[in-house]
Amino acid sequence: MADVDLDVMRRGFAELTGQFEDAALIASAGQGVKNRDDERRRFNRLATAMHCIRRRFAVLEGHLK
Repeated sequence: MADVDLDVMRRGFAELTGQFEDAALIASAGQGVKNRDDERRRFNRLATAMHCIRRRFAVLEGHLK
């Protein structure tokens, strides 16, 4: 694999790791919700973060093929 491809993979993996950290932070903050509106906002943020993670996995998988 060319060095350029490895750099792309490393960058993608770093972004993915950051997205996992963001999702974990959102999830931990959601454990202290006080009402349904707050709970819904936290859930939507977490769902968006998980969607980004799935997209990043798809991109990385494409680079590996």
